[in-house]
Amino acid sequence: MPGHKGRPILPELNHPFIIDYTEIAGTGNLYAGDEPILSAERAAARYYGAHDCLFLTGGSTQALQTAIAAAVPAGGMLVVDRNCHKAAAHAMALLDLTPVFVVPEPLDETGLPGLLAPQAVERALQRTPQAAAVLVTSPNYYGVMQDIPALAAVCHAHGVPLLVDAAHGAHLKAAGRRSPIEEGADLAAVSTHKTLPALGQSALLLSSGRIPFDTLLETAPLFGTSSPSYVLLASIDLARAWLEGKGAQAYAACARRVAALRREIGRETVFSALQEGETTLDPCRLTICCRGTNVTGHRLSDILHTQFGVDAEMADHDHVVFICTGADTERDYSRLMGALRHEQFIRRAVEAKPLRPFPKPERVCSVRAAWFGKRKRVPLSQAAGEICARPVTPYPPGVPLLYPGEKIRQVHIEFLRDGWYTEHNPIDVMEQIPGKGGTMDDI
Repeated sequence: MPGHKGRPILPELNHPFIIDYTEIAGTGNLYAGDEPILSAERAAARYYGAHDCLFLTGGSTQALQTAIAAAVPAGGMLVVDRNCHKAAAHAMALLDLTPVFVVPEPLDETGLPGLLAPQAVERALQRTPQAAAVLVTSPNYYGVMQDIPALAAVCHAHGVPLLVDAAHGAHLKAAGRRSPIEEGADLAAVSTHKTLPALGQSALLLSSGRIPFDTLLETAPLFGTSSPSYVLLASIDLARAWLEGKGAQAYAACARRVAALRREIGRETVFSALQEGETTLDPCRLTICCRGTNVTGHRLSDILHTQFGVDAEMADHDHVVFICTGADTERDYSRLMGALRHEQFIRRAVEAKPLRPFPKPERVCSVRAAWFGKRKRVPLSQAAGEICARPVTPYPPGVPLLYPGEKIRQVHIEFLRDGWYTEHNPIDVMEQIPGKGGTMDDI
């Protein structure tokens, strides 16, 4: 990130001062649904096949928190993909929400988070009929896309909206895929700066119309500034227009190039790339697996940066993730492939470790109580029996093993040690366990 890769894809932004307005006559008020912003939002809604669209300048963090607050009453319950962004945890703490977690199935032997089973979401809703909504992440950081139509069917059969954290999916329409709203979701938080050439912090909240636009307008200011940047707002509109013009060809080419890269990496290097198989992948996300080589993902990322001038988006022990966009050039891809072919990388046999089953969460207190209560840090070896105060997320699988308010057990410590955690990775725990409230098992 960002999707423009530092290149002036949108030349209208080269002179930002002439469009750095505030709410004056003719510029409109973002949270009042005024023109000309409203017309720009409607153009984006048409492009993404949505009923409504709200421009936001607090990133997909603001979009996601607005979606949650608009769909779930304070103190309510939310069925949520365990693989959710930390912004969702912040919303739970602020709104005193109780999460009911559904854990995605591992995609492969490295434990990458894969699909959420619609049956698991069905069971969660059956066991917690008071849940007000379901939140899933699609695509996730590794590029895995959920079966939104199947999940939407389950949600709507139970009369609840489906919310999608699609922060990494702003480009999918241009790459030949449908938007989450077109697939049946009710709200979708989308970052226009992650994969499009819009400026940092720009985002969209797409809506099916199930939740009134006025509700979104009233809710969004709770999580954002009262002085939204008109430069950012303009960049969203310009990025949408670019997608409907030159950007469409750029992203179609990007998707074709990434498909070719996935094949070339497996054929011409010691590495492998995540391929389409049992699950659908973001056509422009490139996830490389380092297992079976002489480098970890972290080491490969460091080498690419220091020796070849290639910056990856993210690395874990077994993978390196790249965000490819319509701003990347053939020279960029050639430099990456040249680096991956280097003779310093060799194959090496590794002992396969069986995946540990994901421990069932045990909730002792609310996310809010754990987040705002006093906390302390303890070594991993001393954490058993404590109450988690901050999310603990080993990579892989990139899914929070522990969530605020959950009890830490020995099985969690063993899981973390298997995932290359050490005593140098302390855990934030509650300083004082709440005296009231029993234990509640999440799903």
